[in-house]
Amino acid sequence: MKNKTILVVEDEVVIAMDLQATLIDLGYEVPEIITAGEVAIQRALKLRPDLVLMDIHLSGAVDGIAAAAAITQELDIPVIYLTAYADEETFQRASLTTPFGYILKPFEARELRANIDIAFYKHSLEKTIKEHRQWLLAVLNSISEGVAASDTRGLIKFMNPVAEGLTGWSQAEAVGRSPTEIFHFVDEVTGNLIDNPLLRSLHEAHTVYLPENALLLTKQGQEIPVADSAAPIYSDRGQLEGAVMVVRDSTEQRRLETQLEHNALHDTLTGLPNRALFLDRLRQAVDRARRSPEFGFGLMLLDLDRFKSINDTLGHLIGDQLLVAIAPRLQTHLRSVDTVARFGGDEFAVLLENISDVAVACRTAERILDEIKQPFLVENHELLVTASIGIVMNSIPYEQATDLLRHADIAMYRAKRRGHGDYELFDTAMHRQARELMQREHALRQAIAHSELVVHYQPIVALATEAVTSLEALVRWQKPGAELIYPDHFIALAEEMGLIVTLDQWVLRQACQQLQAWRQLGVGAWGLVDGQLSRQIGNTGPPPTMAINVNLSTYHFTQKNLVDTFADILQETNMDGHLLKLEITESVFIENAKEAASMLSELKQLNVQICLDDFGTGYSSLSYLHQFPIDIVKIDRSFIHGMETDAEKLEIVRAILDLCHTLGMAVTAEGIETPAQREILLDLGCEYGQGYLFSRAIDGATITRTLG
Repeated sequence: MKNKTILVVEDEVVIAMDLQATLIDLGYEVPEIITAGEVAIQRALKLRPDLVLMDIHLSGAVDGIAAAAAITQELDIPVIYLTAYADEETFQRASLTTPFGYILKPFEARELRANIDIAFYKHSLEKTIKEHRQWLLAVLNSISEGVAASDTRGLIKFMNPVAEGLTGWSQAEAVGRSPTEIFHFVDEVTGNLIDNPLLRSLHEAHTVYLPENALLLTKQGQEIPVADSAAPIYSDRGQLEGAVMVVRDSTEQRRLETQLEHNALHDTLTGLPNRALFLDRLRQAVDRARRSPEFGFGLMLLDLDRFKSINDTLGHLIGDQLLVAIAPRLQTHLRSVDTVARFGGDEFAVLLENISDVAVACRTAERILDEIKQPFLVENHELLVTASIGIVMNSIPYEQATDLLRHADIAMYRAKRRGHGDYELFDTAMHRQARELMQREHALRQAIAHSELVVHYQPIVALATEAVTSLEALVRWQKPGAELIYPDHFIALAEEMGLIVTLDQWVLRQACQQLQAWRQLGVGAWGLVDGQLSRQIGNTGPPPTMAINVNLSTYHFTQKNLVDTFADILQETNMDGHLLKLEITESVFIENAKEAASMLSELKQLNVQICLDDFGTGYSSLSYLHQFPIDIVKIDRSFIHGMETDAEKLEIVRAILDLCHTLGMAVTAEGIETPAQREILLDLGCEYGQGYLFSRAIDGATITRTLG
């Protein structure tokens, strides 16, 4: 390594030569000796030495202090002053040039070396600190959040450009002022001033966050939605040195949350309230009628006649556009207090509030039916549509909203069977429907008693590799000599009959036993070949870490022994909890939020994973993501279907993925049917997928034969 070069500036020749000889003996290069300040400046700029030994008292117009100041203004090098004596004024002048030391003449070699070593060390350290400071400033000035820091008195000492842009104050204006003068935070709802987080963190000595719905009032009087955190700053010795605050403009985040919350409560196709929002308002009406008997309301269920034939002949796109066109017609003859919602498919519901006269409900139904009968022009197709309506009034006291819906449904189907374009009022004379319901209930009880229920398994795959990571257990009803009956035809009935808890626990036990049986086969890794489960070729690894997904009805959360029952099933089947994923819907939180939170926490102690199913279609979805111990979010298939061409759906899926990943949750996309959907989801970072693109649900026996 090249020896360091030292420039000696000394007008006493004898001392200068002694210095030169000593420095050379110490291993430094001393190219020449300078005796005048003007010459020292010129030679230093040309030679660019590593250090300058500068005599303070030089003869001539430029003394050593002036020469040192000129050199250090151009070069980042240390200067050590040489002096035999100096008055106080001279020392004060010298200190302004921030020297790296003083050496008294006559000097000793040991003292000279020590001062030079210290100067080089201090200079290297200062250079490193400067570089780090520049790096830190570059980071703070380039990040997207506003950053402000205070000293121990709570006065602003730094603001980055983003903080300047948010507040309208420049750093020059803000430095030395109180944060309360620069950062005005108010509550968006109450308008009350919020205590400044920077000062709070400084005084309370811990991290402080702004509450929700916080607004920042700028210097110009604008209101900006913000999120904020502030924390105290400590030295390496634990001494408080100030505080730092990070402020983020949350305008876009709140807009996205509002959009997601709206989407969770509204039908994405028609923009009408969805089932969850309608049920909430219907329950409120039931509760109000219970408290105030004079309050009356009516419920209508509307189903389009022969809508399936439109989809089959003209395509789903035309069918969807027809539903969009129908939505405003349904609202034409309703009041602002009434609610019309899309329940799904071609079914709509109407809540007529504050009416007691059944004639009013019937006239409203007639006007709606007449409105729908008017021709629709969709993509140059003139479509003539009729509908059937079932009406139920609360004149008979109802305890549950579901009872109203069931009776309105019975009335609607009676109207549909009688003919098209008509309505039917539910009354107690509809015994035939009640008898049919009883027959269905009896058949389901018999099915459970005679083991007619079977479990099928639909693979869930890792999108990146298409390796099977889990199987969702789906119950089916196999009547002897009849077609397979899917759960949408009997699960609701099981819930109404109070059998759903028993049914779900049976499915859980069957699925756990089946998984353990497959694990004993030593299959290794699982894959899919032409939609069939198979051993992955060439994989001789350990038994699979395959998991089982089991759906859990909201009714479980009314059972006090839920956790004990699940623990017993896991122990009975000798299955590890981490291989079980329980799928719940948002209705769990709506109906039993407090109980659900407690039970989910207890279930997590069994090491099971919690999946939030059908995300985006329920009520207040966002609040559940951070309030409850959710591991995996399943995006509802309604968002996946058509997202290749629907930019809004694509952005919603992207937003859900970003939000879930920010919260540390994995995501499974349901209803994947095309390679294009898989590629889009893979590009967006979605971990898992499920749908007909990969495989339909397969019965356990078939899977066992395939793996054998």
